[in-house]
Amino acid sequence: MAKAKLDENFVAENIKEIIEGLDVSATVEVSKEGDIFFVDITSPDSALLIGKYGANLESLQFVLAVRIKVLTGKEDFEVFVDINDWRKQKEDRLKKMALSVAEQVIVSMKEQPIYNLKSSERRVVHTVLSDHPQVTTVSEGDGPDRHLIVKPRIA
Repeated sequence: MAKAKLDENFVAENIKEIIEGLDVSATVEVSKEGDIFFVDITSPDSALLIGKYGANLESLQFVLAVRIKVLTGKEDFEVFVDINDWRKQKEDRLKKMALSVAEQVIVSMKEQPIYNLKSSERRVVHTVLSDHPQVTTVSEGDGPDRHLIVKPRIA
């Protein structure tokens, strides 16, 4: 059996089939940068598709990636799914929070921990503050106890 060609249309067709199987109405746009496919979904049922804390969104992204791997035989790609800009807005909130914590650390000159972040969220904070002249970040702990610490940068 011939393997399918991996392109934006193929990714769009597959996510549409998954969403139709959920009996949800949505429009899909797929763009590609390098080996990364960005799937932007717009839906009046976004709350259902996103789920609590983005759990359904993560699952949808996982199912889509596995389905594409099985159908194409390829594994050298990534898929990022966003629904009604939920991830983008969440990332913007994380960036603002990171800068706010950095200001608190600068004023107090005391390190400040940030708990309850997923690894992808910690990565956003690390990235936002990586070039900050007055603070630095480090992750500590293991598993569910892993957290991020924003510290004053010592000259």
